[in-house]
Amino acid sequence: MAIFVWFRLFIFNLLQVQIPSNTIDTNRLVDQGSYSSLNKLKCFVLSIDWSWITLLSLLGIYLIPGLIGHDPWKQDETYIFGIIHHLIETGDWIVPTMAGDPFMEKPPLYYWVAAIFAKTFYPWLTLHDGARLATGFFMSITCLAAGWSARQWWGIGYGRYAVMSLLGCLGLVLHSHMMLTDVPLLTGFAVATAGFVNIEKNPNRSGALLGTGVGIGFMAKGVLALGVFGLTALLLPILFKQWRNAVYWRVLSLALLFSAPWLLIWPVSLYLRSPSLFMDWFWLNNVGRFFGFSVAQLGAPHTEGFWITTLPWFAFPAMPLAALTLWHRRHMVFQSSAIQACGLIFSMMLLVLWSAASARDNYALPLLLPIALIAAPSAKHLGSGLDKAWDWSARLIFGVVIGFIWAVWAVMTINGTPPEWMFLLRHLPREFVPHFAFWHVLIALMITALAFAGIGQLSRIHGRGLVSWVSGLGLSWMLICQLLLPWVDHAKSYRSVFSSMQTAMKGNFDCMASKDLGESERAMLRYFSGINTYRQETLPEVSCDFLLIDGFQRQPPEHLRDKNWRLVWEGARPGDSNERLWLFEAKKMNGQLALSSARRPLK
Repeated sequence: MAIFVWFRLFIFNLLQVQIPSNTIDTNRLVDQGSYSSLNKLKCFVLSIDWSWITLLSLLGIYLIPGLIGHDPWKQDETYIFGIIHHLIETGDWIVPTMAGDPFMEKPPLYYWVAAIFAKTFYPWLTLHDGARLATGFFMSITCLAAGWSARQWWGIGYGRYAVMSLLGCLGLVLHSHMMLTDVPLLTGFAVATAGFVNIEKNPNRSGALLGTGVGIGFMAKGVLALGVFGLTALLLPILFKQWRNAVYWRVLSLALLFSAPWLLIWPVSLYLRSPSLFMDWFWLNNVGRFFGFSVAQLGAPHTEGFWITTLPWFAFPAMPLAALTLWHRRHMVFQSSAIQACGLIFSMMLLVLWSAASARDNYALPLLLPIALIAAPSAKHLGSGLDKAWDWSARLIFGVVIGFIWAVWAVMTINGTPPEWMFLLRHLPREFVPHFAFWHVLIALMITALAFAGIGQLSRIHGRGLVSWVSGLGLSWMLICQLLLPWVDHAKSYRSVFSSMQTAMKGNFDCMASKDLGESERAMLRYFSGINTYRQETLPEVSCDFLLIDGFQRQPPEHLRDKNWRLVWEGARPGDSNERLWLFEAKKMNGQLALSSARRPLK
């Protein structure tokens, strides 16, 4: 009984809705002397303001699952954790290094925070699981900043709608649980945007938030945040007269002061360590990625129509809600500082993405923040007919998804093998042996039962469509992590690959060379096997006992036909029909390597 009372209050207090009149009157219960254990429990539960507790519970269901319990996954997690692992081993906080090579793609803020989490929670958590907690840390700050900004701009009760609009975006679900430098960039955008909130009331606070947010964004991913907020700060007083005052310029001065440590300390330290590495970071990975002259070297080209096809699903449902807000409040554009600031931040960020020569969907994460803030009023005051239709659509969609997840788990548990469904086996391996995890299943059952027990209460609240959507999305993600995560991890982890390779390598060896070995593979080879390879792309003169080649299954390496090399192992991640790795051993003649004509590297 207590569980159902709690869950009913969960739904009502989530949106600060008044509890219906037929709810138990706590004062009457106390006055009548109803002191039974059950009535005391009811009195206690109903006397508490659950609004923050319930919102935090929803955030926990959404944000926590998936942060621990799996190895680093390709594409970003693998090389990012490789940098974190090197930092933990060496204590070098200045030069990001991955598998023995400097990796100057991004500044080191995420690596620093992740290394602190990894060392703090080790050995209770593996290093990679501890490091991934940094993502949860940054996402928590993002939600706090977004909720506070919406509350200050739109009023009491709007903050939770902004947070739910953000979390409801389809593009955020996976990225908000991965080791990804775009997550602290999103955090920087959230904190910096809060700096534009009610600057007249507290200019010191606004300056501190704006400068700190820009600094966080800069140390997360480079000059992008500095450029976007710099342009926004300059255009606001040009386009809107309410920003043309002495207080605003004071805020910008303070922001410059608070951002200075973030903008100077690490770049200066890097330059003093190595001017060439500084130029690799600044020129190739910032300027070069935008203008395109380094894309051929660094990857992630901008394909035609990429953002047109990506943004509609990536920012759904926040983008339609934001558009609805702009339509309903179109007469307030020149009065609303929220619409002005968020509109310019979105426009500047979109202009950068559209103009850049490099594009990936995770680059759009900062776009979600201004969209979610503008979406909050529409989410709260959506028309009853549209709200009801969205509510039932979300129930139907995620009801099917949740049922499908349970069905996959049930078939896999009963049969002892994954289901023979081809649309699944195209992405996940058939060769997997499931294990029954009692506590994971129990948690999944309890939360699923609570969700279905309280679903009828949604009809009494405003914004029920968004609540249904976020709850269904969070529950689906939680079930995947509780029931199917080992299967997904088996497919995406390199642990089994390099464990198998090490088994095939007999005895000691001098060194291992590599050819076309990607960043992800090099990082995981170092983490799981402790091996740094000598890359033929940068050290062609080095000859080693072993040569590891990364390629495609349909294009076997020419070394298979070379009499100087003997194939000792080949493999790939389970279910990966594209990538393949080959390990060759150099044959010896008269005690020397057949190809050893160059000086061996010093160990």
